[in-house]
Amino acid sequence: MTTEQVIRMTQELFLVSLLVALPALAVSLIVGLVVSLFQTVTSIQDQTLSYVPRIVLVGLAIVVTLGITLQQAAEFARRMIGYAAGAGQ
Repeated sequence: MTTEQVIRMTQELFLVSLLVALPALAVSLIVGLVVSLFQTVTSIQDQTLSYVPRIVLVGLAIVVTLGITLQQAAEFARRMIGYAAGAGQ
């Protein structure tokens, strides 16, 4: 296995990781900003207020995007198994 192949595999790993995690991270960021804005406007300083909506909406985002992310992860696993089979020859 050449250095270029290892670099390409590592790039694919980071890209797929980002694509799989992106929906949950984006929803968490947006919910956090909205809750922070709400807390600022209403002067509510309860730190636990942001956890429940964030957990619920991130869970919902994971469920909604599960098909796409699972497909991405499975395709990545197939490619990596193909690389491993090719390296063993």
